[in-house]
Amino acid sequence: MEDQPLVRKAVRGALEDAGFGVVEAGDGEEGLSAARRDSFDLAIVDIWMPRVDGIEFLKQVRAIHADLPVIVISGGGPDAPLEVKAHLAQAHGAHEVLFKPFEDDELMAAVDRALG
Repeated sequence: MEDQPLVRKAVRGALEDAGFGVVEAGDGEEGLSAARRDSFDLAIVDIWMPRVDGIEFLKQVRAIHADLPVIVISGGGPDAPLEVKAHLAQAHGAHEVLFKPFEDDELMAAVDRALG
């Protein structure tokens, strides 16, 4: 889940190049709808998004898929220092936090760790 189309496209490309199937969502509300319809092996979630942000997604998705591995990505935002949001994401069950910009190999290493 990522509200920035270019970042979403880059993440999708890296995952597809590695052989993963990808379902995209532009915000947490779309992501929660997808999580209610289907099961997933992993979610990659931006923190700052419109409607339902990444932290709220983490809180709500646990009721749907309690063991879903989640990687949080963020480049910062308006309401709190990035480190505070990263800590909050981990407190709500994020497996890892990647700070934008990140390289494809960093993303794929995080995916490998999350899928263990």
